[in-house]
Amino acid sequence: MKGRGAIDMNPKIDARLIFFHITERKWFIARDPLHALGIPDQVNAQDNAGTGPGMGFATALIGKTDDAVIGLIPAAEGGVPIAAYLADAKLYTRSLEMTRQAAELSAVKPPLRAILWLQGESDATSQNQVDMYEARLLDLVDRYRRDLNDPNLPFIACTVGSFIAERSKAKRFPFSKEINDILLRLPEKRKFTACVDARDVKGHIGDELHYNSESQIEIGKRFADAYQELLSR
Repeated sequence: MKGRGAIDMNPKIDARLIFFHITERKWFIARDPLHALGIPDQVNAQDNAGTGPGMGFATALIGKTDDAVIGLIPAAEGGVPIAAYLADAKLYTRSLEMTRQAAELSAVKPPLRAILWLQGESDATSQNQVDMYEARLLDLVDRYRRDLNDPNLPFIACTVGSFIAERSKAKRFPFSKEINDILLRLPEKRKFTACVDARDVKGHIGDELHYNSESQIEIGKRFADAYQELLSR
């Protein structure tokens, strides 16, 4: 979800789209990079953050639901395995903390609408990691729902790049197809979940590993479609 796509330095700003800054812990008008560690609206190369699917999701969704404002809580970390989101792991506890702080600092006290998940490359390196991935993914869904007191909280995943298996990174990440198979099975295992199938999305940033900006924006739109489909159930 952090994204590595090129950043539009002159983006269109919509006051209805806001985000909770990961270090400032305050709400700001949203723009990429959502996961910037530095001052909002300033790009810091050390952040290693770029365009992800979050803005594409919010932009596609605004005006299509009863929500007058969409708030994004970017709590991802690039290049980490799903084990980084185990029950007592730093990134999982940080995501819960940010969600609770974001609600406390919101004037309207909105409910959390969904969790978006785009991760898996780091678990495609060994058979052992693949063998544990599905159980850890299902446990993650269950824990978020339990810890956030919403047993039907929508959880929407997305496949990692199919180009990983087709090109030079295949040796380094030999199990990306298996990770995608697990992600695509998620709706069979848990109610009110979905998986965006982005295997046809081929644009990457040149490293044959990370989706580029155009791909991330398209994935964001597909996240929005999946979210609306879940709401209609």
